[in-house]
Amino acid sequence: MNKVILKGNVGQDPEVKTFENGKVCKFSLATSESYKNKSGEKITNTTWHNLVFWGILCDTIGKYVHKGDQLLVEGKIVIRNYEDKSGITHWATEIVCNSFEFCSSAKEAKEPKSESKAERAEDDPSYIPENINQSDDLPY
Repeated sequence: MNKVILKGNVGQDPEVKTFENGKVCKFSLATSESYKNKSGEKITNTTWHNLVFWGILCDTIGKYVHKGDQLLVEGKIVIRNYEDKSGITHWATEIVCNSFEFCSSAKEAKEPKSESKAERAEDDPSYIPENINQSDDLPY
C-alpha cells in the first residue's frame, strides 16, 4: 500500500495549469518535527514535499489555497524521472494527492488568539460548557 498523510504549511501559492486533458496544480508543503537535544535546546527539522493535484480539485486549490495556509493532504508517493534538454536524467519525488482539508489559513495563523471558553475547551479536558446541565439525573 502506498499512502501518505501530511499536515504542514503551504510554501508558495499553488501553480495551476490547464491542458487539453484537464488541470494540474503544484506547490510545496513544509512539515516540521521538533525535539530537544541533550543540552535542552529545541531543534526543529523541516522537510519540504512537492505536492501534485489533478482534475477538479485544482479549481478549489487555485482559488482558496495560499502561501502559509496549513493543510492536511492525503495521497501517494510517486518517483519519476525525466531527461532535460542536455540529455541529463533527473529524478523527482512527489506526493500525488487525492484529497485535502484546511487546518487554518495564513491569516488565522497571524491573528492573535484570545482565550475564550470555547477555545479553552479544546485544550482543557476538564472544561464543561455553561449550557450543559450537570444534574445527577442522567439517563445512564
